[in-house]
Amino acid sequence: MRVDKMIGNTGLDTRKNIKRNAKKGALVINGNIVKDSSTKVDPYVDEVYYMGHFVEYIENIHLMMNKPAGVLSATKDEEETVIDLLDDFYLDYDLSITGRLDKDTTGLLILSTDGKLIHKITSPNSNITKTYEAITRDPIDKSFIEEFKNGVYIKEDDYTARPADLEILEPNKALVKVTEGKFHLVKRLFSNLGNEVTSLKRIAIGDLKLDPYLGEGDYRELTEAELELFS
Repeated sequence: MRVDKMIGNTGLDTRKNIKRNAKKGALVINGNIVKDSSTKVDPYVDEVYYMGHFVEYIENIHLMMNKPAGVLSATKDEEETVIDLLDDFYLDYDLSITGRLDKDTTGLLILSTDGKLIHKITSPNSNITKTYEAITRDPIDKSFIEEFKNGVYIKEDDYTARPADLEILEPNKALVKVTEGKFHLVKRLFSNLGNEVTSLKRIAIGDLKLDPYLGEGDYRELTEAELELFS
């Protein structure tokens, strides 16, 4: 692996800066100053220091978070974001968010440095199901089940949503499964049929279920078994 990629993956610096600083003697590999940032290293064997910092190689970071209400699904904003909930250790990594949730929506988010995983989960072509628990203002009419299955017409955007699954659990509570991630989609499926979602929580992405032991705002790293669900 190129040493600039190894360093860049940790979030310590950009490749452009790494190249410039290496020429100034800021890169040390196995005790020797190396001025070529394209030098190949074994990240599990070679000892790398950059700008005086030991570079600990981690191939990718994958986090599961139970997003609380009132926090933005963004990496940077004037308001509080999910990144602000992370420990300092994770702030050095260039984390992206899969399937952003509305500010007032809670539940499962995946934050990762793995661009391929992010793309796979978010791409409409992947047809990965997102499962939500919805609470509504009014009792849910049973006719909605067929309406969701046929694809609800979203009049404000003049398009018909992809077919979705609706399972009514209680008069005002249901599970909704969708395969697209358009803005406010679940809320608009209901609103275009004359009802209103008052509470929304994502509980699964594909076969990955939100850890029931994670309180709102808590997070943990995904296990290998959980990552394999997306392989």
